[in-house]
Amino acid sequence: MNRIELIIYNIVKSNPKLKRFMVENYQKLFSLIPRKSVKSDYPIKVCEQFFYGFHDKCPWSLDNKMLLAHHFNIPYRKTMPDDEIEVGYFAGPEFLDYKLVGTTRAWSWQNGAMLQWVGPSFDIIYNDYDGKELIAKIVDIKGKGLKILPRPIGAVSLSGQKALSFNFKRFENGLPGYGCVNGIDPDADVLIPSRKGDGLHIIDIESGQIRELFTVADIASIRPHPTMKHSLNFFSHCQFSPSGKRFVFFHRWLENKNRLWTRMISCDLNGKDIYIYPTSGMVSHVAWRDDQHVLAYARTDEFGDKYYLFSDKMDKYDIIGEDSFNSDGHPQFSPDKRYILTDTYPDRFRMQFLIIYDTYIEKRYNIARLKLPLKFLRELHVDLHPRWDSNGTAICFDSGHTGKRSLCTIKIDLNKLV
Repeated sequence: MNRIELIIYNIVKSNPKLKRFMVENYQKLFSLIPRKSVKSDYPIKVCEQFFYGFHDKCPWSLDNKMLLAHHFNIPYRKTMPDDEIEVGYFAGPEFLDYKLVGTTRAWSWQNGAMLQWVGPSFDIIYNDYDGKELIAKIVDIKGKGLKILPRPIGAVSLSGQKALSFNFKRFENGLPGYGCVNGIDPDADVLIPSRKGDGLHIIDIESGQIRELFTVADIASIRPHPTMKHSLNFFSHCQFSPSGKRFVFFHRWLENKNRLWTRMISCDLNGKDIYIYPTSGMVSHVAWRDDQHVLAYARTDEFGDKYYLFSDKMDKYDIIGEDSFNSDGHPQFSPDKRYILTDTYPDRFRMQFLIIYDTYIEKRYNIARLKLPLKFLRELHVDLHPRWDSNGTAICFDSGHTGKRSLCTIKIDLNKLV
């Protein structure tokens, strides 16, 4: 954003409907000015009709020989209850050989089916709908069923031992396009549900044991904000720390079906030692650097909207890339923790930037600039959601720059960034 755009953004950011109206019409005007659909010094491999999902997981297997993906043949529109897509992976030297392992009706365009590897194993886990309930399935790389968990999962620990679960139907009601249109929210008409069974759960993957750590009402009762009581409260976006001893999650509340409030919270695996990060109403995208630090694009009373590196449980933070970033993105640390991979939302010309930021020398590298067609709006937007491979030699991201939602990959040499 330029200086004038940033000033206007800060004025309208508390009114999402007005902000969306202004952004969309502003982009429609500037989209009349011709722009190349792709600008990059790096070859981009594109697989149309495929995508992965969010930025907070690694779709590559530990040996970097397989790349998880969703494949769809349905029309590109809002998700319907009967819409089914495939889950599988690419293999082979250039990741050209697609292997189907299953199908699912528990997915969204932004998060997919929470498709991921079960820790360091070659087993795959994803969410599905059995006609009555949302569940999670574990299969091997040939698609053979290994286990069914009676709840959908949001995150799996790096060890593959634990998973976190929350209500994906309520998530969809609070943030359309991110949860699941299937499933049940028995407390759909309750703003702050206290009923046991629909809170945040931890699952032991080996034994299948499930424990509810707390309800939405339990968390909303801790340092409550005045707007919570007349807003739809829900959980989303959970992530284990690298050691798996703690996790972060979002407590969100949708006020008047318009303004979304968010706070980021961490706790241990028993739902104890709860810590609320010192943010002010907005946290969007998160990445653990190590067990003591969490990177988040967030708002603080002191500095406003920035990338912050928060110290867990300490009320301390540092601004990251203050001279390099002035808008939101989807960050992920490189395996060696030196580099941050992130992106931007479409600018006035509908251009999205794919970015690597070197934290040692505080330098930003624009890896690619991609134009997102105007048909990808609102719930159908295509964020790049970039993700590293297992050793920092390649990047994959979702994109719509060809006119179709696609899974893209770029090989990268971090010693030769331009």
